[in-house]
Amino acid sequence: MLSPNLTTKQTLLLLCFSVYGTLFFTLPRNLTQAAGHNGWLSILIGSLLVIPIIWLISEVGSSMQEKSIIAYCLSLFGPVFGRLFALLLLGPLLLFSAITVRIITELFVTLILPETPLELIVVMMLILRYYLAHGGILSIARWSEVILPGIAVLMLILFVLSLENVEFQRMLPLFNASMLDTLKGSLGICSAFSEMTLVLFIYPHVKNKSKMIHTMVWTIIIVTFSFEIVFLVTLGTYGSAFTQRLTFPVMELIKDIAIFEFIEHLESPFLALWIFLNLTKGTFTFYCCCTGFQDWFGTSHFRGLMIPISVIIFYLSLIPDNVYNAIVEYEIAKGAVFCFYALLLLTILWLAGKLKARRSAHEENR
Repeated sequence: MLSPNLTTKQTLLLLCFSVYGTLFFTLPRNLTQAAGHNGWLSILIGSLLVIPIIWLISEVGSSMQEKSIIAYCLSLFGPVFGRLFALLLLGPLLLFSAITVRIITELFVTLILPETPLELIVVMMLILRYYLAHGGILSIARWSEVILPGIAVLMLILFVLSLENVEFQRMLPLFNASMLDTLKGSLGICSAFSEMTLVLFIYPHVKNKSKMIHTMVWTIIIVTFSFEIVFLVTLGTYGSAFTQRLTFPVMELIKDIAIFEFIEHLESPFLALWIFLNLTKGTFTFYCCCTGFQDWFGTSHFRGLMIPISVIIFYLSLIPDNVYNAIVEYEIAKGAVFCFYALLLLTILWLAGKLKARRSAHEENR
């Protein structure tokens, strides 16, 4: 049995960074394309739609009895079907990990090192993930605590300085889309919050498991507030039509910031710190992949799987050639289906756990 060592604060930070992650850069574009000016309402609805999922996460977590989610699948469904079902959990993790590293690599190459081969930056990011994940989940959690003050300060600076370019007229009308379009936009937000299922991979490490549902609720509150600010400031700066044409609207927001009319082009320091946040999310996902496959293969430790999984992520990250279309199509697909996908898998696990507990109780009473 693993000794619990993650505090409530550390778990909260890991969940916030996982949800916030790469969606921060593309959130305004996604919402304006789906729901227009109603994007602010889509954020609120999406944060409410995820409530059944966090309840299921809490219920499944309390049934795992110090097992990780993959080990729990094997105990519920047996060694064969359990491994097949576990691949439904591990497959998206590999994809998300690859997409995360590709997005930050594209930003880095586009803005700072345009002549650098893409593969070199991907390898460097994977090496950083490797060394951070090598220390285990506590190392990743402590890293998140280290970078939190810097990210909070820079985010505050970003939005305070951006207010100068905001015009309220660009946000009007506040309602200009149908309820159906608003709900479509909310699915992307709900899908982002659904990535909190990652906590089931580290559940044995969490100290205060009884506070897990409170931690997830606070994650939703903090991230929802941040998403609202990001969307409204971007919409008020560029308007809906122009925001829809931007690949990374928040990066354009940073480019337009000027201090004292002569300090400009602040995207480099913001991007540098954003790499740290992206690294945290990517490493957390990478760690979950490695520990998940450790249980899947039945190996003694996850570190022996880190290099093979890194190679798989490397090749997955290089698959899309037209990165703009790939990112847009990926986010549309993920926004449309992942919340339902997570809900379905969690419901199956919850029902299977209830049935197994009932059978065990029946056999004890015989």
